[in-house]
Amino acid sequence: MISKKLPIFGQDLRYLSRATRGRSRSLGSHSHWVATLVIVVAVAVWLGGSPDASVQRSKNALKAQVTSVLEYDPLPSPLVLTKVFEVQETQGIDAPNLSIGATATPSILIAQPTADPVAKLASSATVIAVSNAVPPTVAAAPDVVSPILPNTTTREAVSPWELIEIVKGDSLVRIFKGLNLDPVQAIAISQLPGAKPLNHLRPGPYLKIRRNGDDLLSLQYQPDIAHYLRVESANGRYQAEMVKRQFQIKQREAVIEITDSLYQSAHRAQLPDSVTYRLAGIFQWQVDFSTDIRKGDLLTLVYEERFLDEKKVGNGPILAASLKTGGNTHHAIRHTLSDGSGQYYTSDGKNLRGAFLRSPIANPRVTSSFSYNRLHPVLKIRRPHLGVDYGALRGTPVIATADGKIVRASRKGGYGKTIIIRHGQQYHTLYGHLSRYAKGIRKGRSIKQGQVIGYVGTTGLSTGPHLHYELHVDGKPRNPQTFKTPRTASVNSKEKPAFIEHANDWIARLESIHQT
Repeated sequence: MISKKLPIFGQDLRYLSRATRGRSRSLGSHSHWVATLVIVVAVAVWLGGSPDASVQRSKNALKAQVTSVLEYDPLPSPLVLTKVFEVQETQGIDAPNLSIGATATPSILIAQPTADPVAKLASSATVIAVSNAVPPTVAAAPDVVSPILPNTTTREAVSPWELIEIVKGDSLVRIFKGLNLDPVQAIAISQLPGAKPLNHLRPGPYLKIRRNGDDLLSLQYQPDIAHYLRVESANGRYQAEMVKRQFQIKQREAVIEITDSLYQSAHRAQLPDSVTYRLAGIFQWQVDFSTDIRKGDLLTLVYEERFLDEKKVGNGPILAASLKTGGNTHHAIRHTLSDGSGQYYTSDGKNLRGAFLRSPIANPRVTSSFSYNRLHPVLKIRRPHLGVDYGALRGTPVIATADGKIVRASRKGGYGKTIIIRHGQQYHTLYGHLSRYAKGIRKGRSIKQGQVIGYVGTTGLSTGPHLHYELHVDGKPRNPQTFKTPRTASVNSKEKPAFIEHANDWIARLESIHQT
Protein backbone atom coordinates (compact mmCIF):
# COMPACT_ATOMS: atom_id res chain seq x y z
CA MET A 1 0.00 0.00 0.00
CA ILE A 2 1.41 3.38 -1.04
CA SER A 3 1.33 5.88 1.77
CA LYS A 4 -0.07 9.40 1.17
CA LYS A 5 2.66 11.92 0.30
CA LEU A 6 3.30 14.27 3.22
CA PRO A 7 4.07 18.00 2.92
CA ILE A 8 7.70 18.89 2.65
CA PHE A 9 7.94 19.89 6.35
CA GLY A 10 6.00 16.80 7.50
CA GLN A 11 7.50 14.17 5.21
CA ASP A 12 9.26 11.09 6.66
CA LEU A 13 12.92 11.42 5.67
CA ARG A 14 14.25 8.38 7.50
CA TYR A 15 14.62 6.53 4.21
CA LEU A 16 17.63 8.78 3.51
CA SER A 17 19.59 7.05 6.28
CA ARG A 18 22.03 4.46 4.95
CA ALA A 19 21.75 0.87 6.06
CA THR A 20 25.09 -0.85 6.80
CA ARG A 21 25.18 -4.60 6.74
CA GLY A 22 21.56 -4.84 7.76
CA ARG A 23 22.03 -2.33 10.61
CA SER A 24 21.39 1.41 10.46
CA ARG A 25 24.06 3.78 11.72
CA SER A 26 22.58 5.35 14.76
CA LEU A 27 25.02 8.26 14.73
CA GLY A 28 25.21 8.82 10.97
CA SER A 29 28.24 8.96 8.71
CA HIS A 30 31.32 11.21 8.91
CA SER A 31 29.97 13.42 6.11
CA HIS A 32 26.82 14.04 8.13
CA TRP A 33 28.90 15.23 11.09
CA VAL A 34 30.80 17.64 8.85
CA ALA A 35 27.56 19.06 7.37
CA THR A 36 26.07 19.50 10.84
CA LEU A 37 29.19 21.34 12.04
CA VAL A 38 29.06 23.69 9.04
CA ILE A 39 25.41 24.50 9.74
CA VAL A 40 26.07 25.19 13.42
CA VAL A 41 28.97 27.54 12.57
CA ALA A 42 26.85 29.40 10.00
CA VAL A 43 24.02 29.90 12.49
CA ALA A 44 26.47 31.13 15.12
CA VAL A 45 28.00 33.63 12.69
CA TRP A 46 24.53 34.86 11.68
CA LEU A 47 23.43 35.31 15.28
CA GLY A 48 26.61 37.13 16.22
CA GLY A 49 26.60 39.48 13.24
CA SER A 50 22.95 40.51 13.32
CA PRO A 51 22.25 43.03 16.09
CA ASP A 52 18.52 42.48 15.72
CA ALA A 53 18.84 38.74 16.30
CA SER A 54 21.49 38.81 18.98
CA VAL A 55 20.24 37.09 22.11
CA GLN A 56 22.51 39.28 24.22
CA ARG A 57 20.87 42.59 23.00
CA SER A 58 19.07 44.40 25.81
CA LYS A 59 15.28 44.53 25.84
CA ASN A 60 15.24 48.35 25.91
CA ALA A 61 17.54 48.65 22.91
CA LEU A 62 15.52 46.13 20.95
CA LYS A 63 12.28 47.92 21.84
CA ALA A 64 13.75 51.24 20.72
CA GLN A 65 14.81 49.72 17.41
CA VAL A 66 11.38 48.20 16.79
CA THR A 67 9.75 51.55 17.55
CA SER A 68 12.13 53.31 15.18
CA VAL A 69 11.31 50.84 12.41
CA LEU A 70 7.58 51.32 12.92
CA GLU A 71 7.85 55.12 12.86
CA TYR A 72 10.32 55.48 10.03
CA ASP A 73 8.86 56.45 6.67
CA PRO A 74 11.61 56.07 4.06
CA LEU A 75 11.98 58.54 1.22
CA PRO A 76 10.54 57.01 -1.95
CA SER A 77 12.87 58.16 -4.68
CA PRO A 78 16.54 57.20 -5.08
CA LEU A 79 17.16 60.30 -7.21
CA VAL A 80 17.71 63.54 -5.27
CA LEU A 81 17.68 66.91 -6.99
CA THR A 82 19.74 69.57 -5.28
CA LYS A 83 19.77 73.30 -5.78
CA VAL A 84 22.60 75.18 -4.10
CA PHE A 85 22.17 78.75 -2.83
CA GLU A 86 24.87 81.14 -1.79
CA VAL A 87 23.38 83.08 1.11
CA GLN A 88 23.90 86.30 2.94
CA GLU A 89 22.66 86.25 6.53
CA THR A 90 19.83 88.63 7.45
CA GLN A 91 17.82 88.95 10.63
CA GLY A 92 14.59 87.06 11.14
CA ILE A 93 12.57 85.03 8.69
CA ASP A 94 11.46 86.41 5.36
CA ALA A 95 7.99 86.69 3.89
CA PRO A 96 6.31 83.50 2.62
CA ASN A 97 7.56 83.86 -0.93
CA LEU A 98 11.13 84.55 0.21
CA SER A 99 13.90 82.51 1.79
CA ILE A 100 13.85 82.30 5.56
CA GLY A 101 16.51 84.43 7.14
CA ALA A 102 18.67 84.64 4.02
CA THR A 103 18.91 86.29 0.63
CA ALA A 104 19.64 83.50 -1.80
CA THR A 105 21.09 83.44 -5.31
CA PRO A 106 20.62 80.14 -7.17
CA SER A 107 23.76 78.72 -8.75
CA ILE A 108 23.12 75.31 -10.29
CA LEU A 109 20.60 72.46 -10.30
CA ILE A 110 22.22 69.06 -9.89
CA ALA A 111 20.60 65.64 -10.35
CA GLN A 112 22.48 62.88 -8.62
CA PRO A 113 21.58 59.34 -7.50
CA THR A 114 21.94 58.67 -3.83
CA ALA A 115 21.06 55.80 -1.57
CA ASP A 116 21.13 57.99 1.52
CA PRO A 117 18.03 60.18 1.94
CA VAL A 118 19.80 62.18 4.63
CA ALA A 119 22.67 64.50 3.79
CA LYS A 120 24.16 67.58 5.34
CA LEU A 121 24.82 71.07 4.16
CA ALA A 122 28.08 72.04 2.48
CA SER A 123 30.06 74.56 4.53
CA SER A 124 29.91 77.28 1.85
CA ALA A 125 26.23 77.04 0.93
CA THR A 126 22.72 76.79 2.33
CA VAL A 127 20.17 74.48 0.79
CA ILE A 128 16.41 74.21 1.01
CA ALA A 129 15.68 70.79 2.55
CA VAL A 130 12.55 68.69 2.24
CA SER A 131 11.70 65.36 3.76
CA ASN A 132 10.51 63.87 0.46
CA ALA A 133 12.71 63.81 -2.60
CA VAL A 134 11.45 65.69 -5.65
CA PRO A 135 10.23 63.30 -8.34
CA PRO A 136 12.45 63.22 -11.43
CA THR A 137 9.47 64.25 -13.59
CA VAL A 138 9.60 67.80 -12.22
CA ALA A 139 13.33 68.24 -12.62
CA ALA A 140 12.81 70.66 -15.51
CA ALA A 141 10.81 73.10 -13.39
CA PRO A 142 13.21 75.88 -12.36
CA ASP A 143 11.39 76.68 -9.12
CA VAL A 144 11.32 73.10 -7.78
CA VAL A 145 14.24 72.43 -5.50
CA SER A 146 15.27 69.58 -3.28
CA PRO A 147 16.58 69.88 0.15
CA ILE A 148 19.49 67.54 0.23
CA LEU A 149 23.17 67.97 -0.51
CA PRO A 150 25.95 65.39 -0.22
CA ASN A 151 27.51 65.23 3.20
CA THR A 152 30.64 67.33 2.79
CA THR A 153 30.90 68.71 6.33
CA THR A 154 32.44 67.11 9.35
CA ARG A 155 30.15 66.07 12.16
CA GLU A 156 31.88 68.30 14.66
CA ALA A 157 31.59 71.49 12.59
CA VAL A 158 28.84 73.98 13.39
CA SER A 159 26.84 74.38 10.20
CA PRO A 160 25.33 77.61 8.85
CA TRP A 161 21.56 77.93 8.77
CA GLU A 162 19.82 75.15 6.86
CA LEU A 163 16.55 76.06 5.17
CA ILE A 164 13.90 73.34 5.32
CA GLU A 165 11.14 73.09 2.73
CA ILE A 166 8.18 71.69 4.68
CA VAL A 167 5.92 69.44 2.62
CA LYS A 168 2.32 68.49 3.33
CA GLY A 169 2.10 65.93 6.11
CA ASP A 170 5.52 66.73 7.55
CA SER A 171 6.13 66.68 11.29
CA LEU A 172 9.08 67.91 13.28
CA VAL A 173 10.01 64.34 14.21
CA ARG A 174 10.02 63.25 10.58
CA ILE A 175 12.12 66.23 9.53
CA PHE A 176 14.63 65.54 12.30
CA LYS A 177 14.94 61.91 11.22
CA GLY A 178 15.54 63.00 7.65
CA LEU A 179 18.35 65.30 8.80
CA ASN A 180 19.99 62.72 11.10
CA LEU A 181 18.96 64.68 14.19
CA ASP A 182 17.67 63.03 17.34
CA PRO A 183 13.86 62.71 17.12
CA VAL A 184 13.72 62.89 20.94
CA GLN A 185 14.91 66.49 20.63
CA ALA A 186 12.04 67.22 18.26
CA ILE A 187 9.51 65.85 20.76
CA ALA A 188 11.04 67.84 23.61
CA ILE A 189 11.02 71.06 21.58
CA SER A 190 7.42 70.67 20.41
CA GLN A 191 6.30 70.29 24.03
CA LEU A 192 7.88 73.55 25.16
CA PRO A 193 5.54 76.33 26.37
CA GLY A 194 4.87 78.59 23.42
CA ALA A 195 6.03 76.04 20.81
CA LYS A 196 2.54 74.82 19.90
CA PRO A 197 2.85 75.98 16.24
CA LEU A 198 5.53 73.30 15.73
CA ASN A 199 2.84 70.63 16.11
CA HIS A 200 1.05 71.88 12.98
CA LEU A 201 3.66 72.81 10.38
CA ARG A 202 2.42 74.62 7.30
CA PRO A 203 3.96 73.64 3.96
CA GLY A 204 6.60 75.97 2.57
CA PRO A 205 10.05 77.37 3.33
CA TYR A 206 9.20 78.41 6.87
CA LEU A 207 11.72 76.42 8.93
CA LYS A 208 15.45 76.79 9.42
CA ILE A 209 17.88 75.11 11.79
CA ARG A 210 21.48 75.35 12.91
CA ARG A 211 23.31 72.36 14.29
CA ASN A 212 26.57 71.08 15.71
CA GLY A 213 26.94 67.66 14.14
CA ASP A 214 23.94 65.67 15.33
CA ASP A 215 22.98 68.20 18.01
CA LEU A 216 20.46 70.98 17.31
CA LEU A 217 21.68 74.41 18.40
CA SER A 218 18.79 76.63 17.28
CA LEU A 219 15.59 76.55 15.25
CA GLN A 220 13.31 79.18 13.73
CA TYR A 221 9.81 78.60 12.39
CA GLN A 222 7.42 81.12 10.82
CA PRO A 223 3.79 80.24 11.71
CA ASP A 224 2.42 83.39 10.03
CA ILE A 225 3.54 86.51 8.23
CA ALA A 226 3.90 88.64 11.35
CA HIS A 227 5.73 86.28 13.75
CA TYR A 228 8.40 83.65 13.98
CA LEU A 229 9.13 81.10 16.69
CA ARG A 230 12.70 80.97 17.92
CA VAL A 231 14.11 77.96 19.82
CA GLU A 232 17.60 78.16 21.33
CA SER A 233 19.74 75.64 23.23
CA ALA A 234 21.12 76.93 26.52
CA ASN A 235 22.83 74.88 29.22
CA GLY A 236 21.55 71.63 27.81
CA ARG A 237 17.93 72.83 27.68
CA TYR A 238 15.79 74.40 24.96
CA GLN A 239 13.90 77.66 25.29
CA ALA A 240 11.14 78.86 22.92
CA GLU A 241 10.14 82.44 22.21
CA MET A 242 7.61 83.95 19.78
CA VAL A 243 9.09 87.02 18.10
CA LYS A 244 6.98 89.69 16.41
CA ARG A 245 8.43 90.86 13.14
CA GLN A 246 8.93 94.52 12.42
CA PHE A 247 7.26 95.77 9.25
CA GLN A 248 8.60 98.58 7.16
CA ILE A 249 5.77 101.13 6.89
CA LYS A 250 5.21 103.36 3.88
CA GLN A 251 2.41 105.88 3.34
CA ARG A 252 0.41 105.79 0.14
CA GLU A 253 -1.76 108.61 -1.20
CA ALA A 254 -4.80 108.13 -3.45
CA VAL A 255 -7.42 110.30 -5.15
CA ILE A 256 -10.63 108.71 -6.46
CA GLU A 257 -13.13 110.54 -8.63
CA ILE A 258 -16.53 108.86 -8.52
CA THR A 259 -17.81 108.10 -12.01
CA ASP A 260 -20.32 105.34 -11.18
CA SER A 261 -20.09 103.33 -7.92
CA LEU A 262 -17.48 103.69 -5.19
CA TYR A 263 -16.14 100.17 -5.71
CA GLN A 264 -15.85 100.38 -9.49
CA SER A 265 -14.23 103.82 -9.31
CA ALA A 266 -11.78 102.66 -6.62
CA HIS A 267 -10.92 99.57 -8.65
CA ARG A 268 -10.09 101.68 -11.70
CA ALA A 269 -7.87 103.85 -9.49
CA GLN A 270 -6.06 100.61 -8.44
CA LEU A 271 -7.02 101.03 -4.82
CA PRO A 272 -6.83 97.64 -3.00
CA ASP A 273 -10.22 96.15 -2.25
CA SER A 274 -9.42 95.85 1.46
CA VAL A 275 -8.77 99.60 1.63
CA THR A 276 -12.00 100.35 -0.24
CA TYR A 277 -14.03 98.30 2.25
CA ARG A 278 -12.39 100.08 5.17
CA LEU A 279 -13.13 103.43 3.58
CA ALA A 280 -16.81 102.57 3.18
CA GLY A 281 -16.93 101.41 6.81
CA ILE A 282 -15.43 104.67 8.09
CA PHE A 283 -18.00 106.89 6.36
CA GLN A 284 -20.98 104.51 6.65
CA TRP A 285 -22.66 106.68 9.29
CA GLN A 286 -22.39 109.85 7.20
CA VAL A 287 -23.35 108.65 3.72
CA ASP A 288 -25.00 105.73 2.00
CA PHE A 289 -22.61 104.68 -0.75
CA SER A 290 -25.42 102.97 -2.67
CA THR A 291 -27.68 106.03 -2.93
CA ASP A 292 -25.91 109.22 -1.77
CA ILE A 293 -22.85 109.12 -4.04
CA ARG A 294 -23.02 111.10 -7.28
CA LYS A 295 -20.84 111.35 -10.34
CA GLY A 296 -18.06 113.85 -9.75
CA ASP A 297 -17.79 113.25 -5.97
CA LEU A 298 -14.21 113.03 -4.76
CA LEU A 299 -12.41 110.81 -2.27
CA THR A 300 -8.89 111.57 -1.04
CA LEU A 301 -7.02 109.38 1.41
CA VAL A 302 -3.67 108.40 2.89
CA TYR A 303 -3.15 104.81 4.04
CA GLU A 304 -0.29 102.57 5.11
CA GLU A 305 1.43 99.82 3.16
CA ARG A 306 3.48 97.17 4.99
CA PHE A 307 6.69 95.65 3.69
CA LEU A 308 9.05 92.89 4.76
CA ASP A 309 12.47 92.87 3.14
CA GLU A 310 11.34 95.41 0.55
CA LYS A 311 8.40 93.27 -0.59
CA LYS A 312 4.82 94.32 0.11
CA VAL A 313 2.95 91.95 2.41
CA GLY A 314 -0.24 93.89 3.17
CA ASN A 315 -2.01 97.17 3.82
CA GLY A 316 -2.25 99.00 7.11
CA PRO A 317 -4.96 101.37 8.38
CA ILE A 318 -6.28 104.47 6.66
CA LEU A 319 -4.64 107.44 8.37
CA ALA A 320 -6.84 110.23 7.03
CA ALA A 321 -9.54 110.64 4.38
CA SER A 322 -11.93 113.22 2.99
CA LEU A 323 -15.14 112.74 1.02
CA LYS A 324 -16.66 115.56 -0.98
CA THR A 325 -20.27 114.82 -1.93
CA GLY A 326 -23.45 116.86 -2.39
CA GLY A 327 -21.70 120.11 -1.56
CA ASN A 328 -20.48 118.78 1.81
CA THR A 329 -17.02 117.62 2.87
CA HIS A 330 -16.61 114.85 5.42
CA HIS A 331 -13.25 114.32 7.11
CA ALA A 332 -12.00 111.21 8.91
CA ILE A 333 -8.83 111.48 11.02
CA ARG A 334 -7.47 108.39 12.74
CA HIS A 335 -6.63 108.74 16.43
CA THR A 336 -4.97 106.03 18.51
CA LEU A 337 -6.54 105.46 21.92
CA SER A 338 -4.75 104.52 25.12
CA ASP A 339 -5.50 100.82 24.60
CA GLY A 340 -3.80 100.88 21.19
CA SER A 341 -6.99 100.72 19.11
CA GLY A 342 -7.75 103.30 16.45
CA GLN A 343 -10.92 105.35 16.01
CA TYR A 344 -11.92 107.92 13.38
CA TYR A 345 -13.01 111.42 14.26
CA THR A 346 -14.12 114.59 12.55
CA SER A 347 -11.75 117.54 12.42
CA ASP A 348 -13.21 118.85 15.71
CA GLY A 349 -12.82 115.54 17.57
CA LYS A 350 -16.28 113.97 17.25
CA ASN A 351 -16.44 110.23 16.70
CA LEU A 352 -17.60 109.24 13.22
CA ARG A 353 -19.12 106.01 14.46
CA GLY A 354 -22.74 106.23 15.48
CA ALA A 355 -24.11 105.28 18.90
CA PHE A 356 -27.48 103.91 19.99
CA LEU A 357 -29.81 105.05 22.72
CA ARG A 358 -31.02 102.32 25.06
CA SER A 359 -34.72 103.07 24.49
CA PRO A 360 -36.85 104.80 21.80
CA ILE A 361 -39.26 106.35 24.33
CA ALA A 362 -38.91 108.28 27.59
CA ASN A 363 -39.48 106.39 30.85
CA PRO A 364 -39.68 102.99 29.13
CA ARG A 365 -41.80 100.22 30.64
CA VAL A 366 -41.24 96.75 29.15
CA THR A 367 -44.47 94.78 28.74
CA SER A 368 -43.11 91.94 26.58
CA SER A 369 -39.49 90.89 26.12
CA PHE A 370 -37.54 89.34 23.23
CA SER A 371 -38.42 85.65 22.83
CA TYR A 372 -38.38 82.87 20.27
CA ASN A 373 -41.44 81.18 21.80
CA ARG A 374 -43.99 83.69 23.05
CA LEU A 375 -47.75 83.19 23.27
CA HIS A 376 -49.21 85.84 20.98
CA PRO A 377 -51.91 87.79 22.89
CA VAL A 378 -54.17 88.12 19.83
CA LEU A 379 -53.54 84.94 17.80
CA LYS A 380 -53.21 82.74 20.92
CA ILE A 381 -50.40 80.71 19.34
CA ARG A 382 -46.74 80.47 20.23
CA ARG A 383 -44.35 82.12 17.83
CA PRO A 384 -41.17 84.25 17.97
CA HIS A 385 -41.37 87.78 19.35
CA LEU A 386 -38.23 89.32 17.85
CA GLY A 387 -38.38 92.65 19.65
CA VAL A 388 -39.32 94.43 22.85
CA ASP A 389 -42.73 95.96 23.64
CA TYR A 390 -42.81 99.21 25.61
CA GLY A 391 -46.12 100.09 27.24
CA ALA A 392 -47.04 103.79 26.95
CA LEU A 393 -49.99 106.09 26.52
CA ARG A 394 -51.34 106.65 23.06
CA GLY A 395 -49.55 109.60 21.43
CA THR A 396 -46.30 109.22 23.39
CA PRO A 397 -43.44 110.51 21.15
CA VAL A 398 -41.13 107.85 19.63
CA ILE A 399 -37.52 108.88 18.87
CA ALA A 400 -34.83 107.39 16.64
CA THR A 401 -32.23 105.55 18.70
CA ALA A 402 -29.36 106.47 16.32
CA ASP A 403 -28.52 108.52 13.26
CA GLY A 404 -29.64 106.89 10.04
CA LYS A 405 -31.86 106.93 6.99
CA ILE A 406 -35.52 105.88 6.78
CA VAL A 407 -36.00 102.91 4.45
CA ARG A 408 -39.72 102.38 5.23
CA ALA A 409 -42.53 104.54 6.60
CA SER A 410 -45.79 102.71 5.88
CA ARG A 411 -48.03 99.89 7.09
CA LYS A 412 -46.42 96.47 7.45
CA GLY A 413 -48.84 93.60 8.17
CA GLY A 414 -49.34 92.92 11.88
CA TYR A 415 -46.88 95.71 12.78
CA GLY A 416 -49.45 98.30 11.63
CA LYS A 417 -47.92 101.71 10.92
CA THR A 418 -44.18 101.07 10.89
CA ILE A 419 -40.89 102.93 10.47
CA ILE A 420 -37.63 101.13 9.61
CA ILE A 421 -34.34 103.03 9.83
CA ARG A 422 -30.96 101.90 8.52
CA HIS A 423 -27.94 102.92 10.63
CA GLY A 424 -24.70 102.54 8.72
CA GLN A 425 -24.28 99.29 6.81
CA GLN A 426 -24.93 96.79 9.61
CA TYR A 427 -27.81 98.03 11.74
CA HIS A 428 -31.56 98.46 11.27
CA THR A 429 -34.22 99.45 13.80
CA LEU A 430 -38.00 98.93 13.50
CA TYR A 431 -40.75 100.90 15.26
CA GLY A 432 -44.24 99.29 15.06
CA HIS A 433 -47.90 99.85 16.04
CA LEU A 434 -47.55 103.65 15.63
CA SER A 435 -50.65 105.80 15.69
CA ARG A 436 -49.15 108.30 13.24
CA TYR A 437 -45.87 109.55 11.77
CA ALA A 438 -44.10 112.74 12.72
CA LYS A 439 -44.15 115.62 10.27
CA GLY A 440 -41.83 115.15 7.30
CA ILE A 441 -41.13 111.47 7.98
CA ARG A 442 -40.88 109.56 4.73
CA LYS A 443 -38.73 106.99 3.00
CA GLY A 444 -35.25 108.25 2.11
CA ARG A 445 -35.05 110.99 4.73
CA SER A 446 -31.99 111.20 6.99
CA ILE A 447 -32.70 111.11 10.73
CA LYS A 448 -30.71 112.31 13.72
CA GLN A 449 -30.43 110.45 16.98
CA GLY A 450 -33.20 111.56 19.37
CA GLN A 451 -35.37 113.01 16.61
CA VAL A 452 -39.11 112.35 16.98
CA ILE A 453 -40.26 110.05 14.17
CA GLY A 454 -43.75 108.96 15.30
CA TYR A 455 -46.19 108.40 18.14
CA VAL A 456 -47.28 105.37 20.16
CA GLY A 457 -50.49 103.70 18.97
CA THR A 458 -52.20 100.33 18.64
CA THR A 459 -52.38 99.75 14.89
CA GLY A 460 -51.95 96.21 13.50
CA LEU A 461 -52.25 93.12 15.73
CA SER A 462 -52.25 94.83 19.11
CA THR A 463 -54.29 94.58 22.30
CA GLY A 464 -53.50 98.10 23.50
CA PRO A 465 -51.24 101.13 23.02
CA HIS A 466 -47.57 100.21 23.01
CA LEU A 467 -44.42 100.47 20.88
CA HIS A 468 -42.87 97.38 19.31
CA TYR A 469 -39.11 97.98 18.85
CA GLU A 470 -36.66 95.71 16.99
CA LEU A 471 -32.91 95.79 16.37
CA HIS A 472 -31.35 93.89 13.45
CA VAL A 473 -27.59 93.40 12.97
CA ASP A 474 -26.40 92.13 9.59
CA GLY A 475 -29.96 91.08 8.83
CA LYS A 476 -30.45 89.05 12.03
CA PRO A 477 -32.72 90.07 14.94
CA ARG A 478 -31.00 90.85 18.24
CA ASN A 479 -32.36 91.46 21.70
CA PRO A 480 -32.26 95.28 22.16
CA GLN A 481 -32.03 94.85 25.93
CA THR A 482 -28.89 92.72 25.93
CA PHE A 483 -27.06 93.37 22.66
CA LYS A 484 -24.04 95.64 23.07
CA THR A 485 -24.57 98.34 20.47
CA PRO A 486 -21.69 100.63 19.41
CA ARG A 487 -20.64 103.11 22.07
CA THR A 488 -18.69 106.14 20.95
CA ALA A 489 -17.19 109.18 22.56
CA SER A 490 -15.39 112.29 21.40
CA VAL A 491 -11.67 112.77 21.83
CA ASN A 492 -10.67 113.16 25.47
CA SER A 493 -10.74 116.81 26.55
CA LYS A 494 -7.09 116.65 27.63
CA GLU A 495 -6.04 115.27 24.25
CA LYS A 496 -8.36 117.43 22.17
CA PRO A 497 -6.06 120.46 21.58
CA ALA A 498 -3.25 118.23 20.33
CA PHE A 499 -5.70 116.22 18.22
CA ILE A 500 -7.18 119.31 16.52
CA GLU A 501 -3.69 120.51 15.63
CA HIS A 502 -2.88 117.07 14.29
CA ALA A 503 -6.17 116.95 12.34
CA ASN A 504 -5.52 120.36 10.73
CA ASP A 505 -2.18 119.10 9.44
CA TRP A 506 -3.88 116.10 7.87
CA ILE A 507 -6.63 118.22 6.29
CA ALA A 508 -3.99 120.51 4.75
CA ARG A 509 -2.19 117.46 3.34
CA LEU A 510 -5.39 116.00 1.88
CA GLU A 511 -6.13 119.32 0.17
CA SER A 512 -2.63 119.45 -1.30
CA ILE A 513 -3.00 115.88 -2.63
CA HIS A 514 -6.24 116.83 -4.34
CA GLN A 515 -4.74 119.95 -5.93
CA THR A 516 -1.82 118.05 -7.38
